[in-house]
Amino acid sequence: MVTNFNKKANREFFNKELLFKTVGVLFLIIIVALAFSDCKIYQHKKNLVLQVNAYQKKIDDLKKSSQTLKDEIANSDNTDYLEKLAYEQLGQQRPGERQVIFISPSQENPKEAPKPKNFWELWTGWLGQSWSWLKSKI
Repeated sequence: MVTNFNKKANREFFNKELLFKTVGVLFLIIIVALAFSDCKIYQHKKNLVLQVNAYQKKIDDLKKSSQTLKDEIANSDNTDYLEKLAYEQLGQQRPGERQVIFISPSQENPKEAPKPKNFWELWTGWLGQSWSWLKSKI
């Protein structure tokens, strides 16, 4: 009789231990699944915020262009404004005016490569160019 009692006690302990381990593993699986889904939701939210910011920027640009167009429509009857547009966009001139174009000095004289001063610099320059040519052919 004593042996049967010990077997029952061991079986009940084993079942409780197995149940505890199973619940623990399920709990860990649920936590990992929730953490994974939280990361995916965070990434999705981040993408949506970027899209909202891009759309907001587009809306602001459209509002600015709309305001510019409204201003141009309002000034369409103004002869001074039309004259200004003709001068700026079409390049027209008033009678007696001359167009003056300024050229910056940096465009007139591009920098030239420094010339070698001695024989050794000439030799290494020629050798380097020859080596570059040979590498491009191979």
